[in-house]
Amino acid sequence: MIPRVPKTETRSLYAVEESAIVNDIANYLHHHTDFILVGSQANPNIALEEILKKDQFPDAVIVNIELCAAHQRNLPELITNHTSLIITSGNPEDAVLAFNYKAVDFLINPINLTQLNRALDKVRSGKNPVLHNDLPLHFYIQSEAKGKMIRLNHDDVFYVEACQNYVTIYLEKSKYVTYLTMKELEQKLSNTSFLRIHKSYLVNESKIHSVDGDYVILENNLFLKIGANYKEDMLASLHPNFFISKRSSFKVAK
Repeated sequence: MIPRVPKTETRSLYAVEESAIVNDIANYLHHHTDFILVGSQANPNIALEEILKKDQFPDAVIVNIELCAAHQRNLPELITNHTSLIITSGNPEDAVLAFNYKAVDFLINPINLTQLNRALDKVRSGKNPVLHNDLPLHFYIQSEAKGKMIRLNHDDVFYVEACQNYVTIYLEKSKYVTYLTMKELEQKLSNTSFLRIHKSYLVNESKIHSVDGDYVILENNLFLKIGANYKEDMLASLHPNFFISKRSSFKVAK
């Protein structure tokens, strides 16, 4: 039997799941937990819009990774640093993705309510297998010289430019060419301060001075074009740190 949890403090949960699963979750939350369901959507594109419209991120978000794949929306990557993430899937092998996205737990669909209770306990206790601050703040690349590796600190990198099957990594006064594709480097730098803004550019958010229309302006006064296919996700990533009055007509994402 799953014990009832005293509702001394109400916590919020958003579900990106099919309606039948959402109904089971809502009924369970109402009778057994201190969580309330603040929204749900089977479409991760609409879910992201609803989550960003809220005054603050929900305490936890349950995300069906298969729905995200079907809609080509990498929702977990956009919200993982701002909420406790619980990933669900009908495929046990997707547990690896849950680890990569720093989820507090991974559940197999259809959701077992005892396992859901375990996941919510992890949210309450703040247990997260990989916290953002625990991630390494540097990485190594193979230089053009055979057998030589170079250590690069995240804070020293301004941006990365793709060119066929290699990339150029730009620092303030130097640059390094290494045999990696942009996709490979983006995956290795996922869940860090680096943002993809164009098919050819990966930018260190900490080096952004401003965003002006279709351009990102870096601290060294360099203008980089924002790709039309990347603009919405880029703005969504910046949104949690964007201080703006609710009275403003500014639209974060189109």
